[in-house]
Amino acid sequence: SYQCFDGDVLVPLVFNFFILHFLQLAGITGLGGSFFLHKYRVYGVFFSSLYIILPAKLAVAGGVILLISGCTGCLVSNKKPSCGHGLFVYFLIIVWCIMGTTAVLAYTHKGKVTEILWYLNYSGNSQDPDTKAVDALQRELRCCGVKNYTDWLETPWFNHSGKYEVPLSCCNKNFHSCNGTLDSPQLLYNEGCQVILEKKLLLSLHVIIITSLVVLFLLVNL
Repeated sequence: SYQCFDGDVLVPLVFNFFILHFLQLAGITGLGGSFFLHKYRVYGVFFSSLYIILPAKLAVAGGVILLISGCTGCLVSNKKPSCGHGLFVYFLIIVWCIMGTTAVLAYTHKGKVTEILWYLNYSGNSQDPDTKAVDALQRELRCCGVKNYTDWLETPWFNHSGKYEVPLSCCNKNFHSCNGTLDSPQLLYNEGCQVILEKKLLLSLHVIIITSLVVLFLLVNL
């Protein structure tokens, strides 16, 4: 079994278990937050609230402090009470506060994933940042519109263009003859982007919530 202490040190075996899992959870929590931040950096233009990334930032911070706490616990576990033990307890208090806040924020911000600013600034100009972001999103996620391609019919771009077509990024790449016209909707991606994007971001939020709750449970029972 894993031991991070000398064999002759009289430390409860359960303490080893907690320290080991601190290190493991530090990695999982940090990765969950980092994944969310990466996805937000790519797709952040579509969200109306910047506060949605707060749980992810706290998760990364919590993961770092968890890692420091685990390392500190390993260093001071076989020593007599000292300032190192006080530092370890101090880290645990910080982690408890951060993980509690992270879990609450992640849960309350789940609904905000759906608050998406869809295509209102789409201009059709390939040099426009908003247009490039929308086209890149639809190509990467292989989707079209919010719920389906008909959402484009309500956009300012569609109404001003005078064309009965959607952006070429809506075209299913398996159909090379697609030109975006609505006369051939079977050539377009039939799934909306909102559902796909929600799945990607909610997955990382769920990881953050679960790991935060597990850390809180371990801290309460330490």
